[in-house]
Amino acid sequence: MKRHIINICIGLLLILFPGLTVSKANAQDAVKSPLVISIAYSTSDNRIPYLTIKAKSKISGKFQPIKGAEIKLFLDKDSTGKGLGLIGKVTTDEKGKAVSNIPSTVEAIWKANPNHTFLAVYEKTKNFDEASAELSVVKSKITLDTADDKNVTATFTEFKGGAWVPVKGVEMKLGVKRLGGDLQIGEEQSYTTDSLGKVKGEFKKLGIPGNRDGNIVLVAKVEDNDTYGNLRIEKSVPWGKRFVADGSFFHRALWASQFHSPVWLVFLAYSIIISVWGTLIYLIFLLIKVKQLGKEEKTLK
Repeated sequence: MKRHIINICIGLLLILFPGLTVSKANAQDAVKSPLVISIAYSTSDNRIPYLTIKAKSKISGKFQPIKGAEIKLFLDKDSTGKGLGLIGKVTTDEKGKAVSNIPSTVEAIWKANPNHTFLAVYEKTKNFDEASAELSVVKSKITLDTADDKNVTATFTEFKGGAWVPVKGVEMKLGVKRLGGDLQIGEEQSYTTDSLGKVKGEFKKLGIPGNRDGNIVLVAKVEDNDTYGNLRIEKSVPWGKRFVADGSFFHRALWASQFHSPVWLVFLAYSIIISVWGTLIYLIFLLIKVKQLGKEEKTLK
């Protein structure tokens, strides 16, 4: 009974003083939302890898990218759990994103082990508390081979025991590099490596446009792998249709530039212009003549 009376009193207070709920909501908004950091590892053509760092935070119930966040990057950790080799400091852009290569200053640490952990640290500021993120990767690479029958073979290996060892069960994509993105070479969207670390796909995009020499760029890639990150390799092959520039643009045609329009169209356009302006000039001449005749008539009278 007492609890029921208390609930009624609380309800009456909320009705009489709605500002109490507003104050509570404002107090909740005043609490700083934590900064969330993510790291992505990528490498292209088996060269020096790079890191992509993203920072975001929940604002008004929705995650928003954070611009201007200064984040320190480290390679591996020491016994205390702190960064062992400083990669550098990055600042996120308007999309909450920053990119950093692995410098030569940590090359010795990079070559020492096949497995590495990347550490991103954000120090406490007035906007956000301290935040950090980790990413562990295994050194790996992709090799891309082609055959005369237009079959594409990609091999995935990891560095283990001082040698490159093939890896089974890795999902890989084979495609053709285009301006709008990568176009898959056949009907399969992805392939999975066998016990030899290989995937094989048949190139079915026959007649696809290439450059002036008929070359296209084949692509083999691994995306967002939890162990190996993002890897990509490209290779140019003469399997495309040779590009031939269309010279008709510089000939006289309806779709050509203004200085290469058909003669009959130019003659017709200029004839219309001359006729219209000629008529206007003739009318002006008649008006002037009528005015002069009117003055002469007044003089005679």
